[in-house]
Amino acid sequence: MRFSPAILSALAVALSACTTAAVASNPLQERWNGKSAGSFFAANGPQVSDTAGPGGSTLYTWRGGYGRGRPCVVELKVAKDYTITSIRAVSDRTDPKGGPSHCEKTLDAV
Repeated sequence: MRFSPAILSALAVALSACTTAAVASNPLQERWNGKSAGSFFAANGPQVSDTAGPGGSTLYTWRGGYGRGRPCVVELKVAKDYTITSIRAVSDRTDPKGGPSHCEKTLDAV
């Protein structure tokens, strides 16, 4: 069976989209994925807990941005080289007007 160069090119492009790199799916990830956890903690304060993960990674829990009774709480997965590989809000407040969430504002992700 013969394939045209156009079909092979389209297939190559489709397969190249399959990678193991974390793709940012929210403003927190866009702002912090790939950055040093040291710069995150320097800008926002220390973590409240940490747990060792596989392959030398660490899962940190950070809490801050206190106001109106509920803080922003996020989990950061950090690689062995201290680079943030993922960040997700565990406790957040949405803006009733549709703007950035409390965590997005607190963590400079807007």
